[in-house]
Amino acid sequence: MDAQLKPERWTFPLLVLISLLVSSGISYAQSIELDKKLGAENAEMVEALMGIYPDKEMTAYVNAVGTKLIAALDKNPFEFQFHIVDDPVPNAFALPGGYVYVTRGILSLTTSEDELACIMGHEIIHVIDRHSIKQMRSSILPNMLELPGAIVGNVVNEDLGNLLNAPINTGNRLLLSSYSRKHETASDTKGIELASKAGYDPNAMAAILERLSKAVEILTNEKEKKSYFDSHPYTPDRVDKINKTIPKLDQTERSIIAADFPAPLNGLLFGYNPAKGLFKEQKFLHPELNFAIVFPEEWETFNQPTTVGAIHEDRKAGIFVGLEDPSKSPEDYARTFEQEIEKEYGTKPTRSEPRTVNNHSGYLISMDDNTGDETMYIHILWLKMNGLLFKLIGIAPKSLEPDLQKSARSLRTLTLEERNSIDVYTVRIVKANRNETIEEISARSSNVVNTSITAVMNGIEEDAKLKNKQVVKIVLREKYIR
Repeated sequence: MDAQLKPERWTFPLLVLISLLVSSGISYAQSIELDKKLGAENAEMVEALMGIYPDKEMTAYVNAVGTKLIAALDKNPFEFQFHIVDDPVPNAFALPGGYVYVTRGILSLTTSEDELACIMGHEIIHVIDRHSIKQMRSSILPNMLELPGAIVGNVVNEDLGNLLNAPINTGNRLLLSSYSRKHETASDTKGIELASKAGYDPNAMAAILERLSKAVEILTNEKEKKSYFDSHPYTPDRVDKINKTIPKLDQTERSIIAADFPAPLNGLLFGYNPAKGLFKEQKFLHPELNFAIVFPEEWETFNQPTTVGAIHEDRKAGIFVGLEDPSKSPEDYARTFEQEIEKEYGTKPTRSEPRTVNNHSGYLISMDDNTGDETMYIHILWLKMNGLLFKLIGIAPKSLEPDLQKSARSLRTLTLEERNSIDVYTVRIVKANRNETIEEISARSSNVVNTSITAVMNGIEEDAKLKNKQVVKIVLREKYIR
């Protein structure tokens, strides 16, 4: 849940535009202005839904590598932008028009600038060859909630609709459907050609692809399988194609920006970002917004940029917490809601009253929705706390109402103990002693990730004997400082 996001950014113009293009019969084979338009719109959504990593020095380094690559392009009709996405999942992706993103997760796995350049070269080719435009199609996500009733199921007013739809919308992580095998293969081969022309080692592409596959295998405990029904090429096949392509390349003399790699990654955030809030079992803590809330046991929790909440296992009950404009009072929002609901449905809330929660003033509206097969109870609480205005929406059948009430009553300011309990995990660079093992250097340096992950992060075997002063990436647990 991000403190900086506003409700008007919770829309999906890309899918709307795609739908309009399809329905009107407009061809995708048109000028690059479409690429630029889609890219600009979706760049805003990436920032809103995933977040941009705010490290200026690291971003400048990634941008320098990207700039070096595009300088080697024969033709470039776009103004490229390069960003780090605040996401621990190893990934890289591009939007039409020149927006290229690498995640924190993929950076933590790279062992050389050559690997980073090959990854970025792959994404640059997706942009240059306009693969997104060629592959583009709309998709419909399944609802997280399956709620009966007209009042619950429809947008009552803009703010309520935005808050309710936030967890559904933010589930579409990459906004576009995946590329075809043909496009992926083309980006692999042309991407390493571009990297080679820019002075990078094209062999690095095979190395990072194999490491990505290994990382997924470790995290999921499942080995990658070849499937002809999968749109994404099988990693060994990609590596084989790359290895056959490399001898045909006219390779430029190697030239890199950071001779001390992986030093540019020192201090990289690893795993979750506490600044966005974190779960400790069913308790959610947000150090930046200074609040805590406890969600019902065994409910499925989620934390998105606009909303944090929980969904009951039968998908017919949910709790959502977001932010409203604090310049208005809880009662102002409640009165506006009452007017909207009466105008739209000719009904009034069953309860509308001031409410104090943990010494913070607020306003509660409750109502019944009998328009479906099962009566649903809706509770909306606006609460002033820490200079912010929180909005909690609870929806449930009668049997689950006590869970909603208990969770709402737990919304409060963080305690000092809770604040001090928040840690952050950070990538640090250390140097090995001669013949030291990963296990030994981990023990000496207080590395918190296991030997398998450490080995993959560094591109070495688990049982390898390290060289004297060999640079190794580890992960340390450090205190989170707001």
